[in-house]
Amino acid sequence: MEAIEAQKEEQLLKIKKFRNKFPVSGIILLIIKWLDNTSFSELYGLLKKNFFSHFNFSTEYGNSLDLMFHCCLTSMALISSIITDSCLGKFNALILSQVLLLTGYSIVIAREFLPEDTFMSMFLLVTGLLLVASSTGVKLPCFMCLAGDQFQENQVKERNMMFSFLFLSISFGEIFATFLVPLIKDLECFSKNCYLVYLLASTCIEIFCIVLLIVSKKLFFIAVLKRGKILEIFKCIQEEQIRDVKIFFLLLLFTIPFPFLWALSKKQTNANFFQAKKMNRSLAGFSWQNDEVQVCQAYVSGCLIIIITFSEICVRPIAKRHGFSFTTMRKMLIGMLLIYISMLITLYLELQIEKYPYPMPGPRECYLRVINVVDSTIHMDLYKNTTVSYSRLCVAFKKHENYKKIHLDSEYQNFLNKLYSSKTLKKENILLKEKEKYTLVLYGRSRNFSSLLIHDEENTSGNGLADVKIVSALDKNITFLRALGSFRLTEYNRVSPSLRIKTNRSRKLLCKTDVIYWFTLGLLDYGGNYMYVIIKDTPILISWKIQTIEIKNISFVWQIPQLIIFEIGEFMVQVSCMQFYYAEAVEGMKVTMMALWLNTIFTGFLIDTTMIYNFLLPSWIDQFIFSSIQLALIIIIVITAYYYQETIIKLRRKPHF
Repeated sequence: MEAIEAQKEEQLLKIKKFRNKFPVSGIILLIIKWLDNTSFSELYGLLKKNFFSHFNFSTEYGNSLDLMFHCCLTSMALISSIITDSCLGKFNALILSQVLLLTGYSIVIAREFLPEDTFMSMFLLVTGLLLVASSTGVKLPCFMCLAGDQFQENQVKERNMMFSFLFLSISFGEIFATFLVPLIKDLECFSKNCYLVYLLASTCIEIFCIVLLIVSKKLFFIAVLKRGKILEIFKCIQEEQIRDVKIFFLLLLFTIPFPFLWALSKKQTNANFFQAKKMNRSLAGFSWQNDEVQVCQAYVSGCLIIIITFSEICVRPIAKRHGFSFTTMRKMLIGMLLIYISMLITLYLELQIEKYPYPMPGPRECYLRVINVVDSTIHMDLYKNTTVSYSRLCVAFKKHENYKKIHLDSEYQNFLNKLYSSKTLKKENILLKEKEKYTLVLYGRSRNFSSLLIHDEENTSGNGLADVKIVSALDKNITFLRALGSFRLTEYNRVSPSLRIKTNRSRKLLCKTDVIYWFTLGLLDYGGNYMYVIIKDTPILISWKIQTIEIKNISFVWQIPQLIIFEIGEFMVQVSCMQFYYAEAVEGMKVTMMALWLNTIFTGFLIDTTMIYNFLLPSWIDQFIFSSIQLALIIIIVITAYYYQETIIKLRRKPHF
């Protein structure tokens, strides 16, 4: 055993290094991971959009598709890790995962040249998605363990730095993809060609990564494949395996609370975004839309991760000089506490938002928003006494603007409304009243579109009921059948009365045109206000769901402190977990243990997707409950960490806390 370790150290000394410290192979892995994440990060979202648009699936199926994808990730990570540790090896498994991903891309590209709405087209798209998921499940633990293998036992500082940079390359790839994909959309208006361009670019990146790995193989330290210990642990037939059995089950015990921790972190990320929707998003004379806020949060997160990574390199030596040791477990627990503090700040902001009254239109003003379900972009000019009052509002297909303030000269005011697409110009008069809110729905085709002005009533839902209004853009009558009163939408009455719907589960309404349909409302938020615009009835009833979120007069800039604290905490937890599981796992089980840890992230996502969104309480109560659960989890992890430390000292005579 000692001879094998000595041989390993000798080989590690011989591998090519940058400035005699950092292995060149590690730099290559960082480049490949960055390229890999750049090509993959936005691809899954594009595959989902393509999946729904070509097969007329409702976006309500999005969670089911996510569950299928992450279940495949989880199972493949576990199965492949055992095979990798037993007979395949980390480098070969990494090559195999890249080939699987390339095959998935190729299948999806081939599917683009087939006629749509065919079984073969559907089969190829699903197969491509499964191959992409399988590849991701195989490669993640291999990447991390192969990166750790490039360092000697005494290079703990350099190895920990490698894991920090690996996390940085993952995040930087996601940011780069977030910036790149909208540019491609703008060039091709998200047509099929645009989708194909992104797929081809991703395929070329994967080919380059595979070639780079094969060509640079001699620069890597590839550990001699040992007999995998995971199978031996479960057999437990040899006396010398008892120590490894104890270490394995200790790590397994320490891992149990983490899926719930990641589920809460995912919940916190979503809570930050949904909270921003309710806040005033005007800044420096510019009004931020929902998707712009999400992209901005992604950029802020990425920039913070870059700053944190380089700050850690500077902070660690200073802290050590002053006698404070940043062990992996300490860093992990500090990160958890920071996530908890971020959740408390979110709770405080939620309580402040509840106190603020909804801004209402005052005397001589009203609010107007525009919803466009025409199959092209519509421009709008609103004239008051020959003066443009609401100029050049551009509303893209399936987009809606937030409420805009319109100034009136009297209690009632007539406006000339000019609507024009690239093919049609329409003029109409609309009458607006002070202190009221209105929605203008644009529907039809770009050559012959129409508009419908709707007076928006105040949400009077009590006891958490959701307020729902249905608008029909069909050229036929549609009847909704309800036990408490049916109603009919016609060409002359396109707007339903306000419906009060319970929010305890996904809801459906029975309706009929020429045939009978189930109209899916989906899950509704506690006390939410919704508008559904029915745009198509063949082959299934398709509608566009719009949630009306009243914006409070509190700036979304107040979210910045909690975002900074949350990103620092998540970075510390994830990087320290990478370092901990690689260092603690016994030889022959490192990929398996890394896969188990990664599965806690996937499992956390599954918990978040299947359970968290069924909590139907006001936002601040919801946030309070999850903050309390987070604190309980931290206490459990601290107790488990101390138990692990005491037990591992007896096994290794080496403290880690």
